[in-house]
Amino acid sequence: MSKRKANLLLLTVAILWGASYIFVRMAINAGMQSGMINAVRGSMCAVGCLIVFNKSIRQMTRFDFKAGLLMGITNFIAYYLQTDGLRFTTPAKNAFITTMYVALSPLLLWIFWHERPRRKTYFVIPLALIGMGVLTNVTASGLALNYGDLLTLISSIFWALQLIFFGKIASKASSPWVIIFMIGLIQGIAGWCVSFTTETQTFAHIHWLQALIPVALLAILVTFVAQGLQITAQKYTDATLLMLESFFASVLSVILGYDSLTHSLIIGGAILLLANAIMQTDLHRLSFLKRTN
Repeated sequence: MSKRKANLLLLTVAILWGASYIFVRMAINAGMQSGMINAVRGSMCAVGCLIVFNKSIRQMTRFDFKAGLLMGITNFIAYYLQTDGLRFTTPAKNAFITTMYVALSPLLLWIFWHERPRRKTYFVIPLALIGMGVLTNVTASGLALNYGDLLTLISSIFWALQLIFFGKIASKASSPWVIIFMIGLIQGIAGWCVSFTTETQTFAHIHWLQALIPVALLAILVTFVAQGLQITAQKYTDATLLMLESFFASVLSVILGYDSLTHSLIIGGAILLLANAIMQTDLHRLSFLKRTN
């Protein structure tokens, strides 16, 4: 695959991820809780993989299973915390805080894999924290994030781990769709367990038709298609374009009326995008920063 085609696929992934915040918000507004949302979307994804990629799944290796299990657990925790956080915050804030994973992934690589971060990381992380502070307006609440923002921030740690696992492990699997099947399977099993143990009292309040349509879109477009494209394309290019998910999420959220176009949203979001852009750009290749003789 050419780098140009891989970049086009990652741009598609970013757009789908951006739309996912709106789908989740629609499901929440219809009365679904985080466990149920992840249970249904994961189950739909796993069934879809079984139907379309049955042969690849039947040839799953032990490595595929272990890798899929690890990424499935990581993915579920990230999705569950992010989804639950969206109950208490807006789609735009949820999306922008989630993009902290780009800045966090080098720190996790340093801590767990002893890969020393590049020097720019020491500048990017404080910049990202400033952007998040402006976006969430923490100074007005005594430097305290609201509950939804805090859950989203914790979820970004697990998204950073997934980004690392996709780059280091998923590309070595026999088929990306085997990994997607495992992610959907774990998401479904864990989601049903959480839902039936903590959310049963909410079942009667769910508007099932309004909830199932956006959740089906999440399962098909985000969990199934987007993650499959990400695993496929990330082998041939870097993850720079993925940072645009927050941009697309915010644009859709403002258009659909979930967010207001405030100064804090514009300024804080711009700072976070700048931090992610710096993190994902090879500054040595920029002509105006190259040394001249």
